[in-house]
Amino acid sequence: MKRKWIIGIALLSLVAFAIPAFAVTNTSTDAKVWFDQMFAAKKSAVDQAVTDGRITEEQGKAWKDHFDQMAEFHEQNGYVCPGGGSGMGYGKGNGGMMGGNGMGRWGGQTPVAPASTN
Repeated sequence: MKRKWIIGIALLSLVAFAIPAFAVTNTSTDAKVWFDQMFAAKKSAVDQAVTDGRITEEQGKAWKDHFDQMAEFHEQNGYVCPGGGSGMGYGKGNGGMMGGNGMGRWGGQTPVAPASTN
């Protein structure tokens, strides 16, 4: 009976340590791919805003330069969000979604309004 218990515990330990080893993925590569896709989408949105006349070409270039600087920053410092992830946000109160005076979706700024058609 003791032998079955020892074998059972040994197998359980083996499985407990083997599963995390198989579950590990290359998160740095995954994060880089995600950041590259994000910056490409943002640049595409800027191009569309310039095409639609919502922002000027100079503003579009400034945004693209900013995205290039951010991509370079993440290449040098890792593909993680500054501040380490979720938290209470900026401002007073709990800063959470609809629960305080956090920065909100637009970072405390209003979104770009579409050009008038008049």
